[in-house]
Amino acid sequence: MADVSSTVNSVISGIVSLVKGLIVFFVFANILYSTGFDPVGGIVDLVNTFLDGGLAGLLALLFLVSMA
Repeated sequence: MADVSSTVNSVISGIVSLVKGLIVFFVFANILYSTGFDPVGGIVDLVNTFLDGGLAGLLALLFLVSMA
């Protein structure tokens, strides 16, 4: 049973690491190449969206930051 649990944990952590890497890659790709998309403005807008959501938005933002 411990083997199954460790296998599931390693698969999930691998998927999470892959998603984080892809997000960072696409942000830096949009910084390096002018695509008409402002990544810094997009990140600021995303944070403002969470903060405009009141307490629930703030809790969701803190949850996402804690996962990083």
